[in-house]
Amino acid sequence: MDFPATIEDFYSNLDVPESCYLGKRLFKKHFYDNGQLTATDKKAFKEDIESIEWKYTLKPSTINIQSFEDDPHEYLEVALIQVTLSSDKRHLRIAEVIQKAIPYPVVIVFSCGSSIALNAGLKRISRADSNKMVIEDCLDTGWIPLESPEVWQNSFLDDLQIKNLSFQNFFQFYQDIAERITAYNCAVHTGSYSLAPSEGESVDRGEALKELARLERKLTELRNKLKKEKNLGDQVQLNTKSKQIKDRMDAIKAVI
Repeated sequence: MDFPATIEDFYSNLDVPESCYLGKRLFKKHFYDNGQLTATDKKAFKEDIESIEWKYTLKPSTINIQSFEDDPHEYLEVALIQVTLSSDKRHLRIAEVIQKAIPYPVVIVFSCGSSIALNAGLKRISRADSNKMVIEDCLDTGWIPLESPEVWQNSFLDDLQIKNLSFQNFFQFYQDIAERITAYNCAVHTGSYSLAPSEGESVDRGEALKELARLERKLTELRNKLKKEKNLGDQVQLNTKSKQIKDRMDAIKAVI
Protein backbone atom coordinates (compact mmCIF):
# COMPACT_ATOMS: atom_id res chain seq x y z
CA MET A 1 0.00 0.00 0.00
CA ASP A 2 1.30 3.46 -0.90
CA PHE A 3 1.20 6.20 1.72
CA PRO A 4 -0.28 8.63 2.47
CA ALA A 5 -3.34 6.41 2.04
CA THR A 6 -7.10 6.69 2.42
CA ILE A 7 -9.89 4.34 3.50
CA GLU A 8 -10.48 3.63 -0.20
CA ASP A 9 -6.83 2.56 -0.53
CA PHE A 10 -7.30 0.26 2.45
CA TYR A 11 -10.21 -1.53 0.76
CA SER A 12 -8.35 -1.66 -2.53
CA ASN A 13 -5.44 -3.35 -0.77
CA LEU A 14 -7.80 -5.72 1.08
CA ASP A 15 -9.12 -6.75 -2.35
CA VAL A 16 -12.43 -8.34 -1.37
CA PRO A 17 -14.09 -9.78 -4.51
CA GLU A 18 -16.75 -7.51 -5.97
CA SER A 19 -19.19 -10.43 -5.71
CA CYS A 20 -19.14 -9.95 -1.91
CA TYR A 21 -20.10 -6.26 -2.01
CA LEU A 22 -23.37 -5.39 -0.28
CA GLY A 23 -23.22 -1.66 0.51
CA LYS A 24 -26.25 -1.70 2.79
CA ARG A 25 -26.80 1.09 5.28
CA LEU A 26 -27.56 0.04 8.86
CA PHE A 27 -29.51 2.29 11.18
CA LYS A 28 -28.69 2.86 14.84
CA LYS A 29 -32.21 1.73 15.73
CA HIS A 30 -31.25 -1.80 14.68
CA PHE A 31 -28.78 -1.97 17.54
CA TYR A 32 -31.11 -0.27 20.00
CA ASP A 33 -33.68 -2.98 19.29
CA ASN A 34 -31.31 -5.96 19.16
CA GLY A 35 -28.90 -5.17 21.98
CA GLN A 36 -29.09 -4.37 25.65
CA LEU A 37 -27.65 -0.88 25.48
CA THR A 38 -26.86 1.09 28.59
CA ALA A 39 -27.38 4.84 28.71
CA THR A 40 -23.63 5.24 28.08
CA ASP A 41 -23.84 2.94 25.02
CA LYS A 42 -26.71 4.96 23.57
CA LYS A 43 -24.80 8.18 24.20
CA ALA A 44 -21.78 6.82 22.30
CA PHE A 45 -23.96 5.68 19.38
CA LYS A 46 -25.84 8.97 19.24
CA GLU A 47 -22.86 11.30 19.56
CA ASP A 48 -20.01 9.43 17.87
CA ILE A 49 -21.44 7.47 14.93
CA GLU A 50 -21.87 9.22 11.60
CA SER A 51 -22.83 6.13 9.60
CA ILE A 52 -22.84 2.32 9.65
CA GLU A 53 -22.51 0.39 6.39
CA TRP A 54 -22.71 -3.36 5.89
CA LYS A 55 -20.03 -3.26 3.22
CA TYR A 56 -19.34 -6.90 2.36
CA THR A 57 -20.93 -10.30 2.98
CA LEU A 58 -18.56 -13.23 2.47
CA LYS A 59 -20.46 -16.51 2.12
CA PRO A 60 -20.13 -19.64 -0.05
CA SER A 61 -22.27 -18.10 -2.79
CA THR A 62 -20.11 -14.94 -3.02
CA ILE A 63 -16.58 -16.31 -2.43
CA ASN A 64 -14.94 -19.72 -2.73
CA ILE A 65 -14.87 -20.45 1.02
CA GLN A 66 -16.94 -23.11 2.77
CA SER A 67 -18.98 -22.66 5.92
CA PHE A 68 -17.87 -24.39 9.12
CA GLU A 69 -19.82 -25.93 11.99
CA ASP A 70 -18.80 -27.99 15.00
CA ASP A 71 -20.10 -28.30 18.55
CA PRO A 72 -19.21 -24.80 19.84
CA HIS A 73 -18.72 -22.91 16.56
CA GLU A 74 -20.90 -21.77 13.68
CA TYR A 75 -19.05 -19.88 10.96
CA LEU A 76 -21.48 -19.85 8.04
CA GLU A 77 -20.41 -16.47 6.66
CA VAL A 78 -18.38 -13.38 7.59
CA ALA A 79 -19.65 -9.81 7.50
CA LEU A 80 -17.47 -6.74 7.06
CA ILE A 81 -19.03 -3.59 8.48
CA GLN A 82 -17.69 -0.05 8.26
CA VAL A 83 -18.50 2.39 11.06
CA THR A 84 -17.64 6.02 10.37
CA LEU A 85 -17.09 8.02 13.56
CA SER A 86 -16.88 11.70 14.40
CA SER A 87 -14.87 10.89 17.57
CA ASP A 88 -12.37 8.10 18.21
CA LYS A 89 -12.77 8.03 22.01
CA ARG A 90 -15.41 5.32 22.45
CA HIS A 91 -14.94 2.95 19.54
CA LEU A 92 -14.28 -0.07 21.79
CA ARG A 93 -17.62 0.35 23.53
CA ILE A 94 -19.36 0.69 20.16
CA ALA A 95 -17.52 -2.40 18.85
CA GLU A 96 -18.70 -4.48 21.81
CA VAL A 97 -22.34 -3.50 21.18
CA ILE A 98 -22.12 -4.36 17.47
CA GLN A 99 -20.32 -7.65 18.05
CA LYS A 100 -22.95 -8.72 20.59
CA ALA A 101 -25.86 -7.67 18.37
CA ILE A 102 -24.76 -9.64 15.28
CA PRO A 103 -24.72 -13.39 16.04
CA TYR A 104 -22.00 -14.45 13.61
CA PRO A 105 -18.44 -13.47 12.68
CA VAL A 106 -18.03 -9.76 12.02
CA VAL A 107 -15.02 -7.67 11.07
CA ILE A 108 -15.59 -4.01 11.94
CA VAL A 109 -13.60 -1.32 10.15
CA PHE A 110 -13.83 1.89 12.16
CA SER A 111 -12.99 5.09 10.30
CA CYS A 112 -12.35 8.46 11.92
CA GLY A 113 -10.68 11.18 9.89
CA SER A 114 -7.65 9.60 8.20
CA SER A 115 -7.32 6.76 10.74
CA ILE A 116 -8.86 3.29 10.95
CA ALA A 117 -9.21 0.63 13.64
CA LEU A 118 -10.03 -3.03 13.00
CA ASN A 119 -12.09 -5.15 15.38
CA ALA A 120 -12.88 -8.87 15.44
CA GLY A 121 -14.89 -10.95 17.91
CA LEU A 122 -14.17 -14.66 18.38
CA LYS A 123 -17.60 -16.20 19.02
CA ARG A 124 -19.04 -19.58 20.00
CA ILE A 125 -22.48 -21.02 20.63
CA SER A 126 -23.65 -20.44 24.20
CA ARG A 127 -23.65 -23.57 26.38
CA ALA A 128 -26.68 -22.24 28.25
CA ASP A 129 -28.71 -21.37 25.15
CA SER A 130 -27.86 -22.93 21.77
CA ASN A 131 -29.73 -20.12 20.01
CA LYS A 132 -27.29 -17.50 21.30
CA MET A 133 -23.67 -16.67 20.56
CA VAL A 134 -21.15 -15.49 23.13
CA ILE A 135 -17.91 -13.61 22.53
CA GLU A 136 -14.87 -15.54 23.72
CA ASP A 137 -12.43 -12.77 22.91
CA CYS A 138 -12.59 -9.34 21.32
CA LEU A 139 -9.54 -8.19 19.36
CA ASP A 140 -8.85 -4.62 18.30
CA THR A 141 -5.93 -2.85 16.66
CA GLY A 142 -6.53 0.57 18.10
CA TRP A 143 -6.16 3.52 15.73
CA ILE A 144 -3.87 3.29 12.71
CA PRO A 145 -2.97 6.58 10.93
CA LEU A 146 -3.27 5.79 7.22
CA GLU A 147 -1.49 9.00 6.23
CA SER A 148 1.64 8.31 8.29
CA PRO A 149 1.84 4.72 9.59
CA GLU A 150 4.90 3.29 11.29
CA VAL A 151 6.85 0.67 9.32
CA TRP A 152 5.31 -2.18 11.35
CA GLN A 153 1.82 -0.76 10.82
CA ASN A 154 2.49 -0.64 7.09
CA SER A 155 3.62 -4.29 7.22
CA PHE A 156 0.36 -5.27 8.92
CA LEU A 157 -1.78 -3.42 6.38
CA ASP A 158 0.11 -5.02 3.48
CA ASP A 159 -0.32 -8.48 5.04
CA LEU A 160 -4.05 -7.98 5.54
CA GLN A 161 -5.16 -9.02 2.09
CA ILE A 162 -7.84 -11.58 1.28
CA LYS A 163 -5.38 -13.61 -0.79
CA ASN A 164 -3.17 -14.11 2.31
CA LEU A 165 -5.98 -15.66 4.38
CA SER A 166 -7.06 -19.30 4.53
CA PHE A 167 -9.79 -20.31 2.06
CA GLN A 168 -10.25 -23.69 3.75
CA ASN A 169 -13.41 -22.58 5.58
CA PHE A 170 -14.77 -19.47 7.29
CA PHE A 171 -13.51 -20.54 10.72
CA GLN A 172 -9.91 -20.72 9.48
CA PHE A 173 -10.42 -17.55 7.44
CA TYR A 174 -11.56 -15.61 10.51
CA GLN A 175 -8.84 -17.14 12.68
CA ASP A 176 -6.28 -15.81 10.20
CA ILE A 177 -7.72 -12.31 10.60
CA ALA A 178 -7.59 -12.68 14.40
CA GLU A 179 -4.00 -13.95 14.17
CA ARG A 180 -2.97 -10.85 12.24
CA ILE A 181 -4.63 -8.48 14.71
CA THR A 182 -2.84 -10.31 17.53
CA ALA A 183 0.46 -9.99 15.65
CA TYR A 184 -0.25 -6.30 15.18
CA ASN A 185 -0.82 -5.85 18.92
CA CYS A 186 2.46 -7.62 19.63
CA ALA A 187 4.16 -5.22 17.22
CA VAL A 188 2.80 -2.30 19.27
CA HIS A 189 5.20 -3.49 21.99
CA THR A 190 8.09 -4.77 19.88
CA GLY A 191 8.08 -2.39 16.91
CA SER A 192 8.24 -5.32 14.48
CA TYR A 193 5.30 -7.06 12.79
CA SER A 194 5.53 -10.85 12.45
CA LEU A 195 2.91 -13.59 12.30
CA ALA A 196 5.10 -15.87 14.44
CA PRO A 197 6.69 -15.28 17.86
CA SER A 198 10.43 -14.77 18.17
CA GLU A 199 12.43 -17.61 16.61
CA GLY A 200 12.69 -20.66 18.85
CA GLU A 201 10.03 -19.41 21.27
CA SER A 202 6.70 -21.10 22.06
CA VAL A 203 4.28 -18.61 23.56
CA ASP A 204 0.55 -17.95 23.59
CA ARG A 205 0.63 -14.44 22.19
CA GLY A 206 -2.94 -13.68 23.23
CA GLU A 207 -2.26 -14.59 26.85
CA ALA A 208 1.06 -12.75 26.75
CA LEU A 209 -0.71 -9.58 25.59
CA LYS A 210 -3.25 -9.90 28.42
CA GLU A 211 -0.41 -10.29 30.91
CA LEU A 212 1.32 -7.22 29.50
CA ALA A 213 -1.89 -5.23 29.89
CA ARG A 214 -2.22 -6.41 33.50
CA LEU A 215 1.40 -5.48 34.27
CA GLU A 216 0.97 -2.07 32.63
CA ARG A 217 -2.01 -1.35 34.87
CA LYS A 218 -0.02 -2.44 37.91
CA LEU A 219 2.95 -0.28 36.88
CA THR A 220 0.70 2.76 36.46
CA GLU A 221 -0.77 2.11 39.91
CA LEU A 222 2.70 1.95 41.49
CA ARG A 223 3.83 5.12 39.71
CA ASN A 224 0.78 6.98 40.96
CA LYS A 225 1.52 5.83 44.50
CA LEU A 226 5.15 6.90 44.12
CA LYS A 227 4.11 10.45 43.20
CA LYS A 228 2.25 10.77 46.50
CA GLU A 229 4.67 8.87 48.74
CA LYS A 230 6.78 11.03 51.12
CA ASN A 231 8.57 8.30 53.04
CA LEU A 232 12.00 7.53 51.55
CA GLY A 233 11.92 3.85 52.53
CA ASP A 234 8.53 3.34 50.92
CA GLN A 235 9.73 5.19 47.81
CA VAL A 236 12.62 2.72 47.50
CA GLN A 237 10.22 -0.24 47.82
CA LEU A 238 7.89 1.17 45.19
CA ASN A 239 10.80 1.82 42.82
CA THR A 240 12.04 -1.74 43.33
CA LYS A 241 8.61 -3.20 42.57
CA SER A 242 8.31 -0.98 39.51
CA LYS A 243 11.69 -2.19 38.25
CA GLN A 244 10.66 -5.82 38.73
CA ILE A 245 7.47 -5.27 36.73
CA LYS A 246 9.34 -3.48 33.93
CA ASP A 247 11.86 -6.35 33.78
CA ARG A 248 8.98 -8.85 33.55
CA MET A 249 7.38 -6.82 30.76
CA ASP A 250 10.68 -6.66 28.85
CA ALA A 251 11.01 -10.44 29.15
CA ILE A 252 7.54 -10.96 27.67
CA LYS A 253 8.19 -8.49 24.85
CA ALA A 254 11.37 -10.37 23.97
CA VAL A 255 9.46 -13.58 23.15
CA ILE A 256 6.27 -12.38 21.49
